[in-house]
Amino acid sequence: MRTPGRADRKPKIWAFSLSKLNELLEAVIPQLEPVAEVRVFHLGFEEALDAARALIKGGDEVDVFVSAGSNGAYLKARAPVPVVVVAPTGFDMLAALSRARKLSGRVGLVTYGAVTPELEQFKDLYDLEIAQRAYVTAQDARAAVRALRAAGVEVVVGPGLVCDLAEEAGLRGVFLYSESSVREALARAVEIARVARVEEARRERIDTILHHLRDGVVAVDAEERVESLNPAMERLLGVSAAKVVGARLSSVAPALGLARVLESGVPELEGIQTVGKRTLVTNRIPFVEQGTQTGAVLTCQDASEIARVDRSLRSHERPRRFVARHELADVIGVSPAVRRARALAATYARTDATVLVTGASGTGKELFAQGIHNASPRHSHPFVAVNCAAFPETLLESELFGYEEGAFTGSRRGGRAGLFEAAHTGTIFLDEIGDMPLPLQTRLLRVLQEREVLRLGANDPTPVDVRVVAATNRDLERCVADGSFRADLYYRLDILHLHLPPLAERPEDVGPVAGRLLEQALRRYGALALRDRAAAVLLPLLARCPWPGNVRQLENVVERAAVLCSSAGALGEALEDQLRAVVPAPLAPDAPRRRGDPDDAERARIEQVLRECNGNQSEAARRLGIGRTTLWRKRGRGAPRQLKARRTIDGP
Repeated sequence: MRTPGRADRKPKIWAFSLSKLNELLEAVIPQLEPVAEVRVFHLGFEEALDAARALIKGGDEVDVFVSAGSNGAYLKARAPVPVVVVAPTGFDMLAALSRARKLSGRVGLVTYGAVTPELEQFKDLYDLEIAQRAYVTAQDARAAVRALRAAGVEVVVGPGLVCDLAEEAGLRGVFLYSESSVREALARAVEIARVARVEEARRERIDTILHHLRDGVVAVDAEERVESLNPAMERLLGVSAAKVVGARLSSVAPALGLARVLESGVPELEGIQTVGKRTLVTNRIPFVEQGTQTGAVLTCQDASEIARVDRSLRSHERPRRFVARHELADVIGVSPAVRRARALAATYARTDATVLVTGASGTGKELFAQGIHNASPRHSHPFVAVNCAAFPETLLESELFGYEEGAFTGSRRGGRAGLFEAAHTGTIFLDEIGDMPLPLQTRLLRVLQEREVLRLGANDPTPVDVRVVAATNRDLERCVADGSFRADLYYRLDILHLHLPPLAERPEDVGPVAGRLLEQALRRYGALALRDRAAAVLLPLLARCPWPGNVRQLENVVERAAVLCSSAGALGEALEDQLRAVVPAPLAPDAPRRRGDPDDAERARIEQVLRECNGNQSEAARRLGIGRTTLWRKRGRGAPRQLKARRTIDGP
């Protein structure tokens, strides 16, 4: 019938008639040429159907059939396209009867289907002699004409078939239809074709969308009979659309039936079902048209596909790690040392020179680095942080500088940009720079000098515009002296120096920092109402501790306290005892340590925790709030070569 993609052509209408209707059709068709293509066939009933089917099979297109009387009714019940039946208007009937009365006073009217009740009232009112008959089949029409002739009727009004039969019986026939009724029927046919074309275009768009969906979709009618399903659902059910359309969905896939939703009219969203070996996320939605529920739609998503998309989304969101979240205003502290560091960082932020931030682990070196970036003219550009102690040497090299395709076994197709390139126009933060292997120190020095990066396996360098902020908890001067750090790189990094003192050297900051951390943690756990009472118990105890793990250790202790508060719900004596238990035991302070060095009290605390953990370094590092690398470094300070050997054995 209609060929998809031909929505711009004019509607095609085929008219079928065996009688006088042909003359009216031929007269009206020229008026419709601008809006439709109309063909007239002098055929009826089975011959009309056979001819139409043959033409359609041969590639001809048609939108609507037009016919009249019993021929129209026959085609309407059997044709593969919509059929418009020409219907006589009241004016047609009166005009035809008027013509008939001029020929004879004995008039009969034969109409298809049923007699006209209004005409019975009309003839009684005006005392007219009009005999009415109705027919369904040609035999009925022939019998009606014979009966009228036997009753003395001389003129018969009716459709073309009736007129032909009347003339065969020696009577006068008056054709019932007019140009107006034919024109109206053709106009209806054009409108039906137009609406069908719009609906077809809509279906094609929907089918195209459904065809490309990864989700399985099936639509059913009010009786749960399948109306359509997309290829994804065909694959899911393991059947073709041709075999299941018209069948009840519950009989095809009982686990995916829609009977309950059709009965209740209530959507069922995000259900989890197992079909075969697949886990599916299903949505069942009733379909309502013009206020009436006419069916329902089922969508199915493979759980493994959702997991894949989730991984893809998380991978896509990776660039968000190149954002600095903290400002210098986030640095909490009232001590002169913190105020000086904050002011110095704000001064450094206004320049593009390299900054070296030193201090023990947990003193907030990355917090200051992010604050410097956000206070600088580069604040709207990437902030890329990399821990130089967290990667093996070969992996760190490819992470920092990138690589070309085929640079090494397992390299990504197309190559990959390194973190220096990712930080272009922004800031790169090189944490734990003191642990960078010597070969990479040489490459880093060249990047800092030339401001260009050479990817692994590449021949041409890539210019980069980055501001470098480096950080370490090691004494780089000592590392230079013992040969574990290049002197030229140290002097290239140590242009703007920012030292962060340990928490033990600024005890006045413990209270403000702990108070802020406690408030944030209690808010996360929904226990903010306990802030004041918990602070009254905790803060005096926290102020007496040396905090070898600095702010990071303090944060861990406060977090544990907040968890206890949130689970208890109210602060009683038992909870107060638990809070006191999470606070590390205070140790007597010893001699002041050199910059970057752990003091004896810190070493003693580390050894105590190690004994409590039966030598388990990972557990000890967790309790102290520091990393394993930092733990080894603090235990091995003063013997760097021994520490280096231990790292080789135990790993980073």
